[in-house]
This record gives sequence, structure tokens and C-alpha cells, in this order.
Amino acid sequence: MEKDLFEPIKNYFEAYGYVCDGEVNDIDLYMEKDESGVAVELKVTLDFKSVQQAALRQKIVDHVFIGIFRPRNMNTRAFKDKIYLLKRLGIGLIVVSKRTGTVEIVSEPIEADLSTFKKNNSKKKAALSEEFQRRKIKNNTGGVNHSKIITGYREDSLLVLSALNDLGGQASTKEIRQLSGIEKATTILYKNYYGWFCNVKKGIYSISKSGNDALAEYSEIILKLHQ
Repeated sequence: MEKDLFEPIKNYFEAYGYVCDGEVNDIDLYMEKDESGVAVELKVTLDFKSVQQAALRQKIVDHVFIGIFRPRNMNTRAFKDKIYLLKRLGIGLIVVSKRTGTVEIVSEPIEADLSTFKKNNSKKKAALSEEFQRRKIKNNTGGVNHSKIITGYREDSLLVLSALNDLGGQASTKEIRQLSGIEKATTILYKNYYGWFCNVKKGIYSISKSGNDALAEYSEIILKLHQ
């Protein structure tokens, strides 16, 4: 229950000299210290509604927190993404242990500069641009299943598959690399990420049943890649 969050968080801030009370003009927990007001929205879990309510409190309160029960795992990608959003909005996060009642400030209610996040994710930004530039054809539809997306790697794999097919369905890695024009052809054949290839013997590959199916399924894509 949300009310079970009230006492631990209230006691925590009172220990730091705040004067606290509950349900002040619909704010779950409101407190003041040195003429600065702090609001805490108490929620069982961190969801969109709690973020929305906290953001609305920022219109009238100096600092706003969301208080929730501590999740079992705070290191999941989903939870970290939520913390990122809170930091961008300048909303703090408090977690309370159901078992011990221990209070922890996960993030302070201070808006983080976007440039800081961009600097920390510069490699991801570079990878995004690299993947975009790598794709020879840009014909994907947003919102579809990932298995249907034609990535740069899939394009390269299709060119390798097409070259192997043109070579009669069985050839050496050197022949496939030269005909496909893909420098990493040997790695693609060896890793066989899509299951399109069969290793006949060292340095020699053939097309698997899945590979033949892919030749039919992606025939239009392969034609575009050769244009």
C-alpha cells in the first residue's frame, strides 16, 4: 500500500530537519526547510502516471520526488531507462525496502544536462550513424518485428548468400569474398548467424535449406542490393 511508504520517508526527512505532513493540497507528502518546499508522490511502482503527477507538482513546488517500494532488481535496462527519464525531468526518486523500511535516495530532483548523457553515450551515437550509413537500401518500416528489419549485417549476409548461389551453391571463402565484395564474408560464413550456410570442409561452404528459403524470401532485396 502507498500509505506504507509514508512513515519511513517522513521519518527520513525529519531526521534532516524537515517539517513534514501528509495530504497537503492533494500532495501525498509535503515538507519544508529553509523556505524550500519538497513534494513526494507515493506510488507502489514507478509508472507513467506517477511521472505525470510528479511533473505537474513541479509547477508549484521547488523539488519533487517519487517514492516507491524498492524493486527486486534495480539494474534492469527498463528501470535504468526510467531513472534516466526522471533525471531529464528533474524529478528525484526514493526507494523504500518492504522488508526493512530502509530509505534510499536513488536520484536527486535536479535536472541533468542532456550533453552529459550524450557524452556518456558517444559510442552508441557513433554505432547508430554507422548502422544507418552501412545500409545500402533504406526500405524498413518502423514498428515491425525485429526479425523483419534489414540491417547492414543482414544486407552483407544476403550478398554473401547470393554470391554463393551464383557460384553453384558451393565454393571457397576466397571465391565468395571476391564475388560478393564483402570483406568480412569469411566471418559471416563462419558465424552463420542466420543459419544460411553449411561448412562442407575447411574453407568450403554450401547453402543450407534455410539459405535457399532466404534466397526466395529476400529475392527483391537481393535484386536491389545488386543495383
